[in-house]
Amino acid sequence: MIASVWRLLTRQILTNPAQDDTALREACEQARYGSDTEPARRALAGTRGDHARRARYVRVLAASTAGGLGSRADKTTGRVDTEAAWADTWAARNPADPEAQLVRARSLLERAWEVRGGGWASTVRRDQWAEFARLADLADQANDRAMALAPDDPTPWVTRLRTQIARSAPRESVDETWRELTRRDPWHWEGHQLRLTHSCRKWSGSHEQMYGFARSVTATAPTGSPLHVLPVRAAAEWALWEEDRAAPRRTAAEVEEQWRQDPVMQSDLDTALSRWFHQPGARHPDWYDDLNHLAYGLARSGRDADAAPVFAAIGKFMTTTPWGWWGAGPNDVAFVRARARARRAG
Repeated sequence: MIASVWRLLTRQILTNPAQDDTALREACEQARYGSDTEPARRALAGTRGDHARRARYVRVLAASTAGGLGSRADKTTGRVDTEAAWADTWAARNPADPEAQLVRARSLLERAWEVRGGGWASTVRRDQWAEFARLADLADQANDRAMALAPDDPTPWVTRLRTQIARSAPRESVDETWRELTRRDPWHWEGHQLRLTHSCRKWSGSHEQMYGFARSVTATAPTGSPLHVLPVRAAAEWALWEEDRAAPRRTAAEVEEQWRQDPVMQSDLDTALSRWFHQPGARHPDWYDDLNHLAYGLARSGRDADAAPVFAAIGKFMTTTPWGWWGAGPNDVAFVRARARARRAG
């Protein structure tokens, strides 16, 4: 009986990164299992001038190629084929198409991450690092071509920023990329998420740097901007570090008690609700990602009634991050339980 109820609950969850975007979902199906580039070409053509949506399409399409046809690592050598995948053949046939080069660059980077794995750096083998570096170098080359073909587009600068963070590039190089990116789009959504990542303790920063960056952005971001969720994302990163990496580690209950009792962290949640979630306006392309982070922060700090309308807006579109950071079970366990509490409280 319990298993049947759980299956029913998890059927109400969809983790497909394309979410409710049918054009993107069709393009992703081809990216992973097929060879037709027309759906992707058509979808990306519709994003010209819409920087946030363009970055999302490139990111999600590229992620769909990782582990797909033609992109798996050879079991003997550990090397990944960089010519046979859908994104590789598209770029090879269209060397002057910046969108084909963009997707291939990000696809190579996604494949590099798949080789490396998602664990802490100390768990990565030397051969994995070598293949990661090779793929990242190829990603840089494709991305440089995209930059040359579309010099005003901020999207290649996002890929460069992600690569630099992954490779622990010098701070001055990251700062230069950040200047070029924000010169093209001062409020670029993905760019700010990456800069937050670079500021957090698990990369090259600290809790103080991370919160300082996030709160400085919200202090000037316009009302309705999804960047008002940045401090809540910072809190999720803080909680992950404290529970999984700090010495000594803290329990989930200890982290949640601090989240509840800290007036600044509570103010961050209030700001995200009042200056973003409750504001009318156009829905951002990464709306569900921000909703999931906001619901996570509210749930972990015991604000179930405030979380209820946020979960209602999420519907079935759960994102594995940050829910996979809460507890040791499957991603959907924390989400389903938090949603149930919010529904009761709402």
